Amino acid sequence: MSKLITYVPLSSVERIELRVTNCRKTLSQVKAETKAHYVLNGGMWNPDGTPCPLLKVGGAMLSGTPWRAMGYAWDKGPDIRMTSEHEGADNFIAVTALISSGKPVDKPSYGSAQGGKRGRSAIGLRGGSLALYCSGDGTEDAATPETLRDELAGLGWSSAVMLDGGGSSQCDFGGERITASRKVHNWICVYLKQGGTETPPEEEDKPMGKYTVCLDPGHGPGNANGSPDGTYKEWEFTWDMAQRVKPLLEAQGVGVVLTKTTDNYPSLTERANISNKAQPDCFVSIHTNAAGEGGWSSASGLEIYTSAGPMTAKRNVLASDLVNVFHAAGVALRSEPIKHEMYTVLAKTDAPAALIEYGFHTNKMDTEYLKDSKYRDKLAEATAKGICEFLGVAWQGETGADSAEDTPDSWAAEAWEKARDKGVLDGTRPRDNMTRQELVVVLERLGLL
Repeated sequence: MSKLITYVPLSSVERIELRVTNCRKTLSQVKAETKAHYVLNGGMWNPDGTPCPLLKVGGAMLSGTPWRAMGYAWDKGPDIRMTSEHEGADNFIAVTALISSGKPVDKPSYGSAQGGKRGRSAIGLRGGSLALYCSGDGTEDAATPETLRDELAGLGWSSAVMLDGGGSSQCDFGGERITASRKVHNWICVYLKQGGTETPPEEEDKPMGKYTVCLDPGHGPGNANGSPDGTYKEWEFTWDMAQRVKPLLEAQGVGVVLTKTTDNYPSLTERANISNKAQPDCFVSIHTNAAGEGGWSSASGLEIYTSAGPMTAKRNVLASDLVNVFHAAGVALRSEPIKHEMYTVLAKTDAPAALIEYGFHTNKMDTEYLKDSKYRDKLAEATAKGICEFLGVAWQGETGADSAEDTPDSWAAEAWEKARDKGVLDGTRPRDNMTRQELVVVLERLGLL
């Protein structure tokens, strides 16, 4: 993953600390030592080791020559605000202001060394939430200060400050990381209240945009659901998938509300209540499936649940649109991919709702696919496209995938489609070599073992 964006309700923030390590600590070391829920690289520094442009920590101004600049000031954390007044706050950080008073800065102020297309980090505010952004250097998500400004403005940030970038752009957002080898001068560390994760994103203002979707990453840390060999955890997949789908939808102008933060575990009823409060245009719950008695099972493929009976239109349309896009993307489906159950998160949501079981983590081949980052990207894009199809939002932009890699040669196309439709293969990676474990699963599905 080359870009991470997270929104932390200020009501759940216990404190925000500036951790000065003077380029002696890695991201992993800072995370381990601080045990902060969110860690993001901070500002720049001079050759003599002093921070620049402005850094104030615990009441002490560390910058060599302070001047007036727009940045963020706070005493403890939840009181964070954008201002140029650094004297009246215990903590202050300023680098390059991108958005101020809800308006993009026309000409962001930065030196030539900060320009160009690079990895970027930013801190800001959106609604009632602290907003954190990080993209990896040398990746497709690298950006100029101006394109970063425009992206954040498009996401509804009311204020934003660009931090140090390039090889300094690093973060750990609840275990999701973007790393680099550079040891930076200072870090922004965000701590949540004890039980503060029990106040998930319902505290946020409804995202700006014509349409809004509520994404529900199923389960949470501590949930035991996973593969029999312990190499796959359902809660990790669901959170990761939500983080992949969210920016894809936002890029199409669709606002996204999440039912949880990184490490909390709201009840099923609480998840439904969060959705109902946000009044989204649809609700999508993210899960993986299980079958059998605790060991490996032959059950495989994707299926989608709704709480509605066959005659209830909108929920079935949402499920049908998703299934159609998954099929077109070559994702292996169950023989009857749409089912109806009165699951709590579906039964108690007001919006058109669907629960996606992306595969079986009790099936060896499904599990290997579910762990694969490229396959997750395929699932995320299909999910976002299916939602947009339901909303009537025309998909804009290229997928970024290499179509040749995802298409079999003409001589194999017919057989490939038959194997995909019968669930022998999942329809991905037609040109990849098959591992021995994949071979035996295929043989088993063909009844040859």
